[in-house]
Amino acid sequence: MFGLVDCNSFFASCEKVFVPRLRNRPVIVLSNNDGCVVARSPEAKALGIAMGVPFFQIRRQCEELNISVFSANFELYSDMSRRVMRTLRTYCPNIEVYSIDEAFLDLSGIENAETEPFQRQVVDTVWKWTGIPVSFGVAPTKTLAKAATHVAKTRRIPSFTLNDPGTIREVLREMPVSEVWGIGRRLLKPLLARGVRTAWDLASLDPIRVRHDFSICQERTVRELRGEPCLELEDFAPPKYSIQFSRSFGKTLCDLDELTHPVSAFLATAMSRLRKYDLFTSAVWLSLYGFIPGPDSAHERMPYSEGFTIPLGRALNDTMSVQPKVLNVLRQKFRPDVTYQKAGITLMAITNIPEPDKFRIFQSAEEQAFNDQKEETRKNLMNVLDQLHRELGRSSIIFASEGLKQEQNWQSRRDRKSPSYTTNWSEIPEAGD
Repeated sequence: MFGLVDCNSFFASCEKVFVPRLRNRPVIVLSNNDGCVVARSPEAKALGIAMGVPFFQIRRQCEELNISVFSANFELYSDMSRRVMRTLRTYCPNIEVYSIDEAFLDLSGIENAETEPFQRQVVDTVWKWTGIPVSFGVAPTKTLAKAATHVAKTRRIPSFTLNDPGTIREVLREMPVSEVWGIGRRLLKPLLARGVRTAWDLASLDPIRVRHDFSICQERTVRELRGEPCLELEDFAPPKYSIQFSRSFGKTLCDLDELTHPVSAFLATAMSRLRKYDLFTSAVWLSLYGFIPGPDSAHERMPYSEGFTIPLGRALNDTMSVQPKVLNVLRQKFRPDVTYQKAGITLMAITNIPEPDKFRIFQSAEEQAFNDQKEETRKNLMNVLDQLHRELGRSSIIFASEGLKQEQNWQSRRDRKSPSYTTNWSEIPEAGD
């Protein structure tokens, strides 16, 4: 049996944990630069606040309805996610962290895992230890566990077990095919054209025919909906094809030194994610966005976007080795006539195998020993850096090219950001606040 624990309105729930007066009040969370709504509490949903709506369109409505508005506080959300996952491991050691607010559990061998008392105990313990409300779905396959959690959320109950054939048929007949795990927009249109409108319609298709018409992934989805386990629990995250980090700036940038700071910071963040999975990259894609003067008027602006591939020569995960190559390209491609508004870093050609220096054969024994020692030193330095970031936060120690704190005026606007209650000593809540 598999379980899926899904945090309810996770970002909004995190904001409520340390502010008791928000417990039953509507809360929304905004995207980078406070642009649009990315999370809503159940109370905000009930008031008709739509996901993705630009904040400027609902600012007055939020004031009139007394809706609490927060900028995204990803440091808080990441730490609260770790606390939830740590709590789940006390009940089930074999879990797969599927996303920041979801985890699959392998319930094999756990007594009474299919009973309501056990599931209620897990839900209550997560709430007691972290303050985060969760929904718990249990079923014989991961896809059905997703469906069971969907039922729990829809019916506003703590948990739901989906293992009886009659119950499975009833639930799948009521579930739109668009709600099935793994059915995205690209697949939805051809499925609807074939008359597949519910999850039960999909489960009723011939799996072999589905594989022929679509792919083996969709065949597995059909079989999983029928109760045939095809997807195992993944102990480790699968290798990524690419890792991307991009942000819009809090202000427009026209100076090379100013632009260097965010590009360096974005690269450092992407490289730390790469090392988290013990992966290596052979190429970096640098993307830049902004505006350039129009041809007809000094006040006219035209969109600008450009990207540059930066080959690294071999697979690396050491920020100190990659950073000079990226910043050198940035200096070469910088245009003083561009008003830069956004930048992005994409790590490509990712592998889990490091590559030795191809020019090693031309080096003397002394040079090889020196370079080996240098690489070992940098590897140890990156390990220490990552450890400090995990324990003290990303801003605890940075590369000089990222700029001092007073120089980081490019940071995304987060005018409504809550304190980092759990990751910053100076912002720990005090009793009576």
